[in-house]
Amino acid sequence: MANLNQYFGFSARQLWALWWTLALGVISTIYLVVREFSSDVSSADGITIYVGGKDRTFSPMVIVDLNNSPRDSLELVPGIGPVFADRIVAYRDSSAGFLTKEDLMKIRGIGGKSFLRIEPYITVGK
Repeated sequence: MANLNQYFGFSARQLWALWWTLALGVISTIYLVVREFSSDVSSADGITIYVGGKDRTFSPMVIVDLNNSPRDSLELVPGIGPVFADRIVAYRDSSAGFLTKEDLMKIRGIGGKSFLRIEPYITVGK
């Protein structure tokens, strides 16, 4: 610490205060980063992720809420690309949203076959 003192003119007390301030800043930053990346997935709006259970049955990896999910989340569903995601968002913004899963077939280009492929991956929230 004596070397820093002669270069910067800090007193010993000032150097200790600087050191503790830097240490507190580093610890606070680490805490905020860990808290940000350890958030619970279930708290994310509109996306639910399921994995296989002990019985080795597997459910869809992504279940997206048609009324609350952002456009990019809708694209996670197999069969929904950017064009259909835009149409879904436009439909829910121009109407009262989706009341049932079957309302998805009101979107131009989504018929019975497409709906059956998409249906396991969607839900309708309020």
